[in-house]
Amino acid sequence: MIDTANNSPQVVIIGGGITGLSAAWYLQTRSTTNIRVTLIEASEKLGGKMITHKLITDRGKFIIDAGPESFVTRKPEAWDLAVELGLENEIINPGGETRNMYVLDGGEPKKIPLSPPAFITSNLLTLKGKLRMMAEPLIPARRDDEDESLASFVSRRLGQEALEKMIGPVLAGIYNTNPETQSIMTTSPIMREMEKEYGGLFRGALGRMHARRKQAQNGPHRPQFMTYKSGAQVMMDALREQLRVKLITGSSAEKIIHDGNGYQVSLIDHDSVYADAVILATPANQTSKLLADLDREVSALIGQIDHQNIGTATLIFNSSDLSLPYEINGLMIPRREKRRIDAITWTTNKPMVRGPEGFDMLRVFFGGGDPSLATMPEDEIVSAIRLELKDILGIEAAPVFFAVFCWPESFPQAYVGHQTLVDQIEQKLPPGIFVAGSSYRGIGIPDCIRQGRDTARQALEVIKINFN
Repeated sequence: MIDTANNSPQVVIIGGGITGLSAAWYLQTRSTTNIRVTLIEASEKLGGKMITHKLITDRGKFIIDAGPESFVTRKPEAWDLAVELGLENEIINPGGETRNMYVLDGGEPKKIPLSPPAFITSNLLTLKGKLRMMAEPLIPARRDDEDESLASFVSRRLGQEALEKMIGPVLAGIYNTNPETQSIMTTSPIMREMEKEYGGLFRGALGRMHARRKQAQNGPHRPQFMTYKSGAQVMMDALREQLRVKLITGSSAEKIIHDGNGYQVSLIDHDSVYADAVILATPANQTSKLLADLDREVSALIGQIDHQNIGTATLIFNSSDLSLPYEINGLMIPRREKRRIDAITWTTNKPMVRGPEGFDMLRVFFGGGDPSLATMPEDEIVSAIRLELKDILGIEAAPVFFAVFCWPESFPQAYVGHQTLVDQIEQKLPPGIFVAGSSYRGIGIPDCIRQGRDTARQALEVIKINFN
């Protein structure tokens, strides 16, 4: 299907993360046109943040996901791509992502109540806060499509206390952001959809639960989340193995210039590549620089998308060295707590095998509460995390193994009005230039897969028009 003849039109994809690889996969599997596809990735390895580190020790093998480790199936793109790649036997259910979730409140971990009895007896909220949340069905619904902040939405529907002590910390921990500035329409549009369709969150939750049950009766049931037995990188490896496009790794794209009817992509330490269409699957702060010589206006618009530092560290302890009075799957840490880390997940407490028995694996997220932490040497990061774990959970033991991953200025922030900005960017892009990825229309893996697919389809349409 991919024709390597020199006179065939060529699509160039810049960025070898899940977005760029998904675009290449769509072009390879869906195109009825004889085209060439070249994918350019600055690093030697494809996959972006979907990295799985296999730690081999004298005490066994540990599977450590650096970035995303589980994906929602409500958005079907990750599931569907896994099936296309033949990875069904690798898929496992990581269990409920909300079980045994805690939030740090006044320096004390408090469990997030997820059942009516737990809600009534919870010490996380005051009586006033609980009554305000229970009044949510009585709050008039907003049914327009205008954006607002996460903080505005949650406080409007559930009250200020719910924002500060429950919903805000969870969403801020997931998206490494400030709820006061983050766009609800980008970060969690499902909540606005529930309000618009059902009139509120409680009614929406019941309505969607009924719809899921009905769907399960009519077809195969999918778990709410999926992950891979061998770690998230198995999807990246399958894509690389099955893609038949030209790959250029270890060479960065430097700039894009218009060349007749197409474009020349200049690379560092490599010959330039001609393109009839270009898909930029790089973070917006990199994309802005790549387009500076081609279109200053659109480059400036893309440059308005802010990116923050982010990192993860997996610490492995002897189970006998840890003693907590309760089982924690996750702990969200609001920024008001003034801590240097943002969240903790207890990998060992999830129903997926990531290491031998006798060990506890903790994954710590950082970069929001203290952005400088993601730029420090590895040993300083681990030392800082150990101090936080001691203060928050009383863990004094030293980890027997650890793995640290940092991505400075790589985590996009979708502020209120983000979708309007993206609309403007897409309208002003030069013909045959497309942008996709977590900086634009959704940060999750299914979102990125969808954007890669959609821009590949658009690129094919341009080629069809220009070459027919």
